[in-house]
Amino acid sequence: MISDKTIEAVRNLDIEDVLKSWGLEFRRRGSTMFASCPFHSEKTPSFSITPGRNLWYCHSCHRGGDGIRFYMEREGMDFLQAVEAIAKANNLHIEYTREEQTDEQREAAKLKESVLATVALVHKFFFDQLRVELSDEACAAREYAYSRWPEDFCSTCGIGLAPKDGKLLMEYCKSKAVTEDLLVQSGIYKRDEKSGRIYTLFRNRLVIPIRDRFGRVIAFTARYLGDDKADKVGKYVNSCNSSVFTKGESVFGIDRASRCRDALYYNIVEGAPDVLRLQSIGLENTVATLGTAWSGAQFDILKKHIQSLCFIPDSDPPKDEPFGPGFKAVMTNGAEAVRRGFDVTVRELPFQEEKTEDDAVILHKNDADEYILTPETYAAIPEKPFILWLAEKKFSVASSLAEQRVIVAEVADLLRHISDDAIADECIASLAKINGTVKSWKAAVSRAKGEARQRAAKSNPKNDAERRKELLRVCNLNIIDNCFYTYDEGEAVRLSNFYLESLYHIKDETNGTRLFRMVNKFNESVDIEFRESELCSLTTFQQRVGSVGNYIWRAKIDKLNNVKEYLYRGTRSAERVRKMGWDGINGFFAFGNGVFNGDRFLAVDDLGIVETAPGRSFYIPATSKMYENNPEIYQFERLFIHENRSGIKLYDFAIQLVKVFGDNAKIAFCYLLATLYRDVIFNRTRHFPILNLFGEKGTGKTTLATSLQSFFIHSVDPPNLGVTSVPAMNDRVSQAVNSLVVFDEYKNDLDVRKIAYLKGLWGGGGQTKKNQNTDGMAAQTIISTGIALCGQDKPTQDMALFTRVLFLAFSKTSFSKPERDAYEDLVAMCSLGNTHLTLEVLGHRQLFEKNFSNAYSLTKSELSKIVEGEKIHDRIFGNWIIPLAAFRTLESVLSLPFSYNDLLTVAVAGMRLQNETAQESSEMGDFWEALQGFHTQGRAIDKAHFRIKWHRTFRSTTMKEDMIFAEPTPVLYLNSAAVAGLFNGRGASNATANRSNWSTMLSYLRSHPSFLGLKQDRFTILLANGTPDYTFETVNGTQTKKMKVNRPKAMCFNYAMLKAEFGLNLETEVITESEELAEDQDPADAVSSPQSPAVPPKPSSLFDPPDKEEDVPF
Repeated sequence: MISDKTIEAVRNLDIEDVLKSWGLEFRRRGSTMFASCPFHSEKTPSFSITPGRNLWYCHSCHRGGDGIRFYMEREGMDFLQAVEAIAKANNLHIEYTREEQTDEQREAAKLKESVLATVALVHKFFFDQLRVELSDEACAAREYAYSRWPEDFCSTCGIGLAPKDGKLLMEYCKSKAVTEDLLVQSGIYKRDEKSGRIYTLFRNRLVIPIRDRFGRVIAFTARYLGDDKADKVGKYVNSCNSSVFTKGESVFGIDRASRCRDALYYNIVEGAPDVLRLQSIGLENTVATLGTAWSGAQFDILKKHIQSLCFIPDSDPPKDEPFGPGFKAVMTNGAEAVRRGFDVTVRELPFQEEKTEDDAVILHKNDADEYILTPETYAAIPEKPFILWLAEKKFSVASSLAEQRVIVAEVADLLRHISDDAIADECIASLAKINGTVKSWKAAVSRAKGEARQRAAKSNPKNDAERRKELLRVCNLNIIDNCFYTYDEGEAVRLSNFYLESLYHIKDETNGTRLFRMVNKFNESVDIEFRESELCSLTTFQQRVGSVGNYIWRAKIDKLNNVKEYLYRGTRSAERVRKMGWDGINGFFAFGNGVFNGDRFLAVDDLGIVETAPGRSFYIPATSKMYENNPEIYQFERLFIHENRSGIKLYDFAIQLVKVFGDNAKIAFCYLLATLYRDVIFNRTRHFPILNLFGEKGTGKTTLATSLQSFFIHSVDPPNLGVTSVPAMNDRVSQAVNSLVVFDEYKNDLDVRKIAYLKGLWGGGGQTKKNQNTDGMAAQTIISTGIALCGQDKPTQDMALFTRVLFLAFSKTSFSKPERDAYEDLVAMCSLGNTHLTLEVLGHRQLFEKNFSNAYSLTKSELSKIVEGEKIHDRIFGNWIIPLAAFRTLESVLSLPFSYNDLLTVAVAGMRLQNETAQESSEMGDFWEALQGFHTQGRAIDKAHFRIKWHRTFRSTTMKEDMIFAEPTPVLYLNSAAVAGLFNGRGASNATANRSNWSTMLSYLRSHPSFLGLKQDRFTILLANGTPDYTFETVNGTQTKKMKVNRPKAMCFNYAMLKAEFGLNLETEVITESEELAEDQDPADAVSSPQSPAVPPKPSSLFDPPDKEEDVPF
């Protein structure tokens, strides 16, 4: 069977990609695209797709759905066949489930596939029945359906009609060879117990398909189209439970809601019609149960997709009770959601009001289906935290102090489930305005927590040994001499030579595991972690237990299942921590050996379990004793551990850092502060800069980066970008949140894919790849960490990258002994790790979350005034605000050796320097690009405007000694006066001429690393038409033509550097000095041009006279 991962990946493909192989030519009209329908002939295109919602619909034949539905309709495929076809067409890896199964499991899987196929077949029948053109019954049903929801929506969600004549469905199913038993097993028919005959549940009903999260139809809910009271039938009926559908475990609307990846919450409404109403107006993050109460299984389904819920109850006028059914249901379900860790709010609909003749007001029911007809109506409904809404409702009807005390205890018990102290305090402050005081509410919450602890600690009347004995008896097991036994006709049969003690169930959506302690008959014990799959396969289980020692399982799978049933009861649970660093959902900062909860560091135990609150545990296996002898796994997590070995204070660390690295250290340190709160900053700015440390070898730039990195890991050399692949880079930066990753050896000639990847980090995007750990769909890795980029090249070749960094330049390469001693002290200080300083900074998270946004706005405004009138690049300006604002937010609570004003001065200077460097590099690029253009047009001419010569040594006019090259090097001689004429002459309307005058450009050229100096050289003088200027002389009665030349001081550049950085290519002719020995009269340093198999023979130059002679007879 195709795995859930593959189904989800196919389901999330863009609808354009799914349909591309069908040759449809789409034209856009607003947000919708139209093409001719592939299901029928037509002149005017009526087949539309909505890319944002991944749906298609034909306005003529009224078919619609998602990409899978298209293949099913077009090719007559079932669901899984369509999934497979789409996956192959889009080059998706198809994963099949191949776990070892018993005969019973294989039969169950086969039945499930048959039921899904049957339900899909019946759905097609219902769908087609609604669209029978000449049927009065279908016409009436369509009129009703389309009056409630738009026609295209009805088609895309698959609404159909169950006709009055139930025989039609049976005849259709028989024609498709569907058996009666299968129809009953699918929940569509019931069998009469007395007569044995079967009958359909669906007659004269508008049928709404119920889908699973993949969009597969698994059941139906149907509304009666007649008078349900007169006919004494239920208005709504659902399919019976089946192997693919259980009413209490299904969530209506989850197929569309689960696609809303950006949804912050789900709307919870009362029933299927309410879901359809809200989804039809674009609120696809809406779901409901198929009954009143939400079950634990249904909440678990929601927990996989969302953290926040908004209940929208029906407003039912109360009758004999204080509240109507809708409010009562939300009071129960909302409280359970809070207890299960959801953030819960309520949007309360107003009652419908009717005025009587005597001006009395009669209240009538209102529901989401009738009231919320537009997104604007929905947005106008006030939203309240559930706990406040509940308190308001309950206190409004409380008639005595005793009732109020009961309400206080009930609300306080819910408040204890709020893990965020700031939110809890806000709720308490609001509750105090309704009833009581802040102090009394805090006391009530403390009381509720204490009572909960007492309840948890209160043991069962039976002691542990008795409870275990009872469980063993129920499961037909016993433990004798540390071995599992079962009983067969009263005889004890040994199953193993060991017993298992269940320790923890590790909850993980994709890779759940269980921790056990195994003890054998020799009293040898070992703690072990099993994957769920290892506990489902007998062979795998036997291999696994045998691999860790003298542990033997002798029985079959059914006995293993009995043991599992015994072990699973009452097992404690823990959540796996998948990333190091900040965990925003659970509110702690994770290390490989524990978590910091804002107040203190909580270390893991020998198993790798850490309990953050009573009943709230997490699993971090990196330092678990189970894996202490396996160095191949959890390598990063074992580096990312908290220790306090150096004992240094934050103030002293900052002093030492500034002592060694000066002002650059101040900016770098503030960047570190920002990384610890990157999530808060990114939510405000939607970007986070890269810290770029540029300088020659020996300037200490990498040491500064690793000093900052010691707040997370230490004594680890950063990856070399030259030999690190993009996937490896992506893996490294995605391993932790709100931490710092250092990359070394940045060069401008890196693979363009690496450059592109680095640019993407600024906006938080990583590599796009299949997520093998979840659903297999293509997704971009979300990057939530700071990046330090070290290198000897300025990243100015790509301005898009350069404007995404905080640029800090290091130039000092020689140091005095005191400076070297300070450097060594810093290295020693960081070699022990400084994670204790990380905790000191993280202890102020509440303050940072509260104040950063305001500090950012103030800093931005202040910085804007300082550089007012200056043309600062927007991205550079935005980058430099972040470290300033981060420091400003924390300045009042951290003791540091510099002030905000000190930092502001340094930051402004750094921002201006980076902006000037960006502008200079940009104009340099424009200059060489323009010169290349002149050369291509034939206006910049070899030997007139420039020359390229190869040298082993070079000496400019200002050099006292020769510059010696390691190998023959091309040098570009630029006739600056002639080139200036190109830029300043006719038609020079180029970017460089408009943005910078020539003297400024000359200063840029001289300051570039490729500039070698000035050296006199000979260049041909050109006429206005671009041809050489000649003069005629008579020698011995023969008139000769001589080319006019001059010998200016040429600007000389390392041509190889220009070629690498700007892509310059002026090599129409490559000559050596030996070829021009007679002309240059400077043969001392001439060399032959390096041999290259790709170099073509030297072409004739415009200035080469016949026979290589300079004087030619006229």
